[in-house]
Amino acid sequence: MSRILVIDDDDAVRDSIERMLQGAGYMVQTARTGEAGLAMARGGAFDVILSDMRMPGISGLDVLRMLRDGNVDSAFIIMTGFGTVDTAVESMKVGAVDFVQKPFFRDELLIRVRAAAQRRQLARQVDLLQRHLRPIASLDALIGASEAMVRVKELIRRAAPAPGTVLITGETGTGKELAARAIHAGSKRSDRAFVGLNCAALTESLLENELFGHGKGAFTGAAAARAGIVEHATGGTLFLDEIGTMSSALQAKLLRVLEAGEVRRVGENESRRVDVRFVAATNIDLKAAVKSGQFRSDLFYRLNVHRVHMPALRERQADVRELVDHFLERYGDGTGVRRCGDAAWALLSAYEYPGNVRELEHIIQRAVAIARGPELGVDDLPEELVAPRRAPTAADGTVSAARERVEREMIVAALARHQGEIVSAAGELQVSRTTMWRMMKKHGISG
Repeated sequence: MSRILVIDDDDAVRDSIERMLQGAGYMVQTARTGEAGLAMARGGAFDVILSDMRMPGISGLDVLRMLRDGNVDSAFIIMTGFGTVDTAVESMKVGAVDFVQKPFFRDELLIRVRAAAQRRQLARQVDLLQRHLRPIASLDALIGASEAMVRVKELIRRAAPAPGTVLITGETGTGKELAARAIHAGSKRSDRAFVGLNCAALTESLLENELFGHGKGAFTGAAAARAGIVEHATGGTLFLDEIGTMSSALQAKLLRVLEAGEVRRVGENESRRVDVRFVAATNIDLKAAVKSGQFRSDLFYRLNVHRVHMPALRERQADVRELVDHFLERYGDGTGVRRCGDAAWALLSAYEYPGNVRELEHIIQRAVAIARGPELGVDDLPEELVAPRRAPTAADGTVSAARERVEREMIVAALARHQGEIVSAAGELQVSRTTMWRMMKKHGISG
């Protein structure tokens, strides 16, 4: 069943459209201002958004622009009583899929909404197919030779060909999906589909429909039966990310699939046999969630047959150099950036990376994009690396303090090599004169 959001400041028009669309079998929510509509659109998964062009406060086009900037991919239809060719062209340029001029006929609006909803559903199906066809990563995709990563790779190497579910734990950004793909690649199912789904990205009803599918007539608007991704993954691997966010009701239904090897579509009594290997991932403590009653203990033990814990990057600092080189090769191709300068490397090696490998990847991707030469310098790195948020004490033994000490030592050494000439020392460290002065002042180094 498609979900529609109607945004219009005219109560009569808004109520009329709501009744019309509900009568056609759609789930409809409404907002009387652009601000309210924007908040609802960001918080809910709507297939189609119908918005009036002119409203007090935020206009329909402003709502559309903000949603596109926020990567909300609902199909957007602009409505207006002041329709002109220029208005239509402008709305299409911003990203609207259609334009309706008031007053409109009931059948005309329904046809346009139906077309937009079908286009949105088709886009979702294409995305699902792309997920099926996405190249599968092997163990080689897990960069690092530290003791922690050697253990992870050995666990994956043992778990991959063995029967049973796998639970992957670890903080956000540690590479849990890469581990899941490596498990699939090393299994006997590697020639079949690998299907991934983020459980936190969908509402409960949409997640249930996405997982289990629905029968014809299961709800208003279900004109045809549809298989869920559990059925699509038969013979292969289903990766459920953020499993800890799943509701208790869906946990019970997923447990039935794991225990019986059967799935029942929404609105059907018939069960269908499936042969799926489940790999689940979470960044929360599921044992604590079991104790608090937020996660079913029987499902936890079903998922926790094999367990792989992805270490945080701060726990495998020895891998940072290899990761930096890997991302430089990936993002530096075609830009001329090939290496990392000593001063930049000193900061990269001392940073704590709360966002883990994903944060490091984004740092290198950004640095390569703005670099002015073949070597990354301090000026190419984000502020959180260059200017720590707190000044460490002499007794501070944290990584932040170590970073500060390394930075100070490099500045002092560069100044010594250039006989106190600040401009020359700044050139060696690949920072501007202004940045050099600021760093010297921070560390109490006289010029």
